[in-house]
Amino acid sequence: MQFLESLVLENFAAFQSRMEWRHHKMLNILIGENDTGKTHLLKLLYAVSRSVEDYWKKKNGPEPKELSELLAQKLRWTFLPPKLELGRLVSRSGTRLSAELRWSDQTNLRFGFGKDTVTKILESHIEGLEKLNGQKVSFLPPKEILSIFDAIVATRESSEIAAFDDTYYDLVQDFRQPTTQGKLQSNLKIAVEHLENVTGGGEIHLDSDGIWFKRGKEVFNMHQTAEGIKKIGILSRLIRNRRLSPSGGCALFVDEPEVNLHPRAVVLFAEMLHNFAQSGIQVYLTTHSYFLLKRLEQLARRDKADYALLDLRRNAGNGISSIISNLRDGLPDNPIIQQSLKLFDEDLKLELGV
Repeated sequence: MQFLESLVLENFAAFQSRMEWRHHKMLNILIGENDTGKTHLLKLLYAVSRSVEDYWKKKNGPEPKELSELLAQKLRWTFLPPKLELGRLVSRSGTRLSAELRWSDQTNLRFGFGKDTVTKILESHIEGLEKLNGQKVSFLPPKEILSIFDAIVATRESSEIAAFDDTYYDLVQDFRQPTTQGKLQSNLKIAVEHLENVTGGGEIHLDSDGIWFKRGKEVFNMHQTAEGIKKIGILSRLIRNRRLSPSGGCALFVDEPEVNLHPRAVVLFAEMLHNFAQSGIQVYLTTHSYFLLKRLEQLARRDKADYALLDLRRNAGNGISSIISNLRDGLPDNPIIQQSLKLFDEDLKLELGV
């Protein structure tokens, strides 16, 4: 199985200088204040990985395409830059964006383009592409897709309107895939149990009449179903239709999973992501949640798991810097902890009448 191992960037969006993130782990957490580039990094890794998956799907079909063409299209529709021009992804202070990604089997992809680039990537090189044949990647955005399912399909398949980026449209495609029978790996079975604990044993069903949440004899349409339940239901279906499966290499990207979840559900979600990583699914996520971050740190320490924490911070001048640590060694000082301590200090002041 192949896993992402390193990323080197220059002049990408908010990253106005060289940014190196090496030694990726099976579970990788990105934190930082708003506008520090967390989601940009998540989407970039996803767009490249999904382009590789799409390349192999199309290779033996009636309309095979070059990886550079697929990558250019995926970057445009994932980031939706103004006028869908690739050059808008180059940082304000730079003239040319460059990126290099390496996988664990020594597969290496490099690409770049300048500010005048519109739709094509002319500078790209990949080594060992055949080793990535069979990998699957999925992206779970903060907003659930089920209540806007038809709108996503209509705007993309009927008119190609840039109303929803590819993280939403791709997830619709992944959700559409039928579920299959068969045994699940033990860690994935545990993950499903966590999902069922959150939903009270209910499941999301897709049929010719629409999408429904069913729990026992009760049936609810999507507008009657809580957003947190819908998010959990999507993941459950991705497990059952084998989009989330460690065979062949698999990665899951999750942007702020805590959105619309109760703290108890957030903790269960953390445990589910831990089980994904332990089963062989590489996980990348962004978060602002102390509950999620703390539980993942506890699980990493308990099971001696190497989980990477990438702490992004805006420099006093321009650009973004990063601090990389391993949750196996404990939770380092970071802005999420600092804000929690400030609230605790305020409680003490109120208690003491200071």
